Parts: sequence; structure tokens; C-alpha cells
Amino acid sequence: MRAFTVLLILLLILFLISLIRVGGVVEYSTQGLLVRVRAGRLRFTVFPMKKREKKPKAPKKKKEKPMPPPSEPRKAGGTLELVKEFLPLVAEAAGRFKRKIRVDQLDVELTVAGPNPAMAAMAFGGANAVLGMMIPLLENNFKIKERSIRTAVDFDRDSPVIYLKAALSLTIGQGMMLALRLGIKALGILWKYRRIRKQKEAI
Repeated sequence: MRAFTVLLILLLILFLISLIRVGGVVEYSTQGLLVRVRAGRLRFTVFPMKKREKKPKAPKKKKEKPMPPPSEPRKAGGTLELVKEFLPLVAEAAGRFKRKIRVDQLDVELTVAGPNPAMAAMAFGGANAVLGMMIPLLENNFKIKERSIRTAVDFDRDSPVIYLKAALSLTIGQGMMLALRLGIKALGILWKYRRIRKQKEAI
């Protein structure tokens, strides 16, 4: 009887922990995909995992007044290939957690390319039309508090790029379900993308 009571208490504790809401940031730029998690005061990077390097001990220096950190420049967008690969996973997540995942801030900037002004204008119009169809779908499946979606044209580029940053919040239970159901698929896409990218860089 006591063991059964202890088991019930443990299950109740796990259930309550699963209801705790945590925050996260997903950012995609020319530097690749970045995933960070925030739980209270704890902040850590989930992807990419950084390897720990032993730093040599530096000689002690006199304390200097800390300088204010420089303003971080806006990151350039990354290619559309990886975003296209992840769209089915986003759709699957939207279907499983309809209106349960809250997006506190969504920042998207799509830059179309075209050395020819006429082709660039057509691509620009097409990009706006696609984004116009995607926005209602996103708002119907996710609770979006703030969003900033922009399009631009770069006549010096050969291919379009996209910058994406989403600050979202979800419960620990939802995060675990996402990791179990979609984590393996996401890692497979990332490994495939990194392998192709290394092959292109080697050439």
C-alpha cells in the first residue's frame, strides 16, 4: 500500500512538472540553426551543441571598468532549402498542438533575388502572395502575440534567403512530446543538410 502511495505521489509530481511553462528561441540565419531554451533564470543552447575547450590560464590583470556590449548587428538570412525541409515538421507540430504553443514574437524577413528587375518584381510579388497565405495558417494553429514579416529585393544575389526568429513558450510536457515525436526527424534533416553543405564547401 505504501509503495502504491509513493508511486501516485511521484506520478503527481511528474504531472505537475510537465505543466511548467518554459520559453525557447528558434533562430535561422546564414550562420545556421540556433535553438535556445529558457527555464526561469537558466538559459542554455540546445542546438548546436558546443564542444568544451580547455582554455590556458591567463595571468591576472588589473580590474578594468566593464565596457558596454556593442550592439549586435542583424544577422543575414540563410538559404531556403533547410526551411523547406522543416515545413512538414512545422505542419505536424501544428496539427498535434493546435493553439497550445504560444509564439510571443515572430520575426521573418524573406529576401528575393534577381539580377533582372522584371524577374525580381515577379519574385517579390510571388513571395508576398505566399506569405499572405501562410500568415492566416500560422495564426490559426499557433497563438502569435507579435509578428513582423517583411520582404525585400536584393539585385546582387543569385538565390533567395530567409531570416527567421521565433520566441515561443510551451509546457515541459509539450516540449517532451515534440522532442519524442519530431526530434529524430529534425536531427535527420539537420545531419543531411550539414553533410550536403560540407560537400559543397569541399568543392
